[in-house]
Amino acid sequence: MRITSSVEYATRLMLTLAREHGRAPVAAERLAESDAIPADYVSQLLVKLRRAGLVVSHRGSAGGYSLSEAPGKITLARVVRAVDDVVFEDVCARYADGPKDCRHQGACALSPVWSGLGSVLTRYLEGITLADVLSGAPAACGTPVWLEKLSSS
Repeated sequence: MRITSSVEYATRLMLTLAREHGRAPVAAERLAESDAIPADYVSQLLVKLRRAGLVVSHRGSAGGYSLSEAPGKITLARVVRAVDDVVFEDVCARYADGPKDCRHQGACALSPVWSGLGSVLTRYLEGITLADVLSGAPAACGTPVWLEKLSSS
């Protein structure tokens, strides 16, 4: 499994906006500079995040971007979906519609494994908000607070 650069960058942008939540909008250029992401890439990601309803754009000389909701209401799963459409691409789902090309249909022992992994990963990312990540002060043994919270649920 691989985290795409789009997901990594979009998450960093969202964390920067979460730190600035309640203040003035942040210009795309400032986001690009502060997160060391190429400006044109930042613009593409902001369009996706805006279309997903995660950020709001503000026009004018003091314009820029801000979160559409409080950081505690935006999960990492929502950020991933905004950029990559799905949290986890189920290999078997590729064959659900249209022509069936999978040679292992019907008696596949791996299908439940991939499906289960997708469920675990989605549930994990649904349980972490931007606020959780920002408050990730080390807890016992260096474990971030949000990870400890997930482990106890």
